[in-house]
Amino acid sequence: MFRREPRDPLERQLSQFRQQLEQTTADEELALDEDLLPRPTTESSAPSSRTSTWQPPEPPARQPATPDRMLSIVAANARWQGTLETEGSLVIHGHVEGTIQAAHDVTIFEGATVRADIAAQQVIVRGSVQGRIDARGRLEIHPGGEVIGEVSAPSLVVHEGARLSGKLKMGATESTDSAPSPGGYR
Repeated sequence: MFRREPRDPLERQLSQFRQQLEQTTADEELALDEDLLPRPTTESSAPSSRTSTWQPPEPPARQPATPDRMLSIVAANARWQGTLETEGSLVIHGHVEGTIQAAHDVTIFEGATVRADIAAQQVIVRGSVQGRIDARGRLEIHPGGEVIGEVSAPSLVVHEGARLSGKLKMGATESTDSAPSPGGYR
């Protein structure tokens, strides 16, 4: 049997997020069912002079989410002003002003407006962005997407119908060390 893999990184992340939710829900239901079952005792059936009180079972320890499983969403009816940081990925449907820092991807959907400095591994623009974009991996601007500002990315994809206006710097991002770059330029 063949399985269709989503081409869009966002579709892939949403699929992983759905699978995680389904697994978490199934695990929680299983844990709840086990807590309701009577537990066998190893003591003799003779009455005991000790009194015992029922103690609720300890909840199962949760594993911390890994960064590729974390997804933050700014809803279409939401406005965010200030600094927005995430150790995972960020999806924006609403309006954001300020600074955005994501360890993984930032996706700006159609109808979303962003007036912010963005730093992320990959930035996907389908809406409108004004500000500085520092993509450590790739910047992709889809049809109808608009970027106005300073852009730095080692890889750039601008689809037909997309708009890019401003200063563009491509290639490897600058390192913070003081070693001179090849050719002696910085």
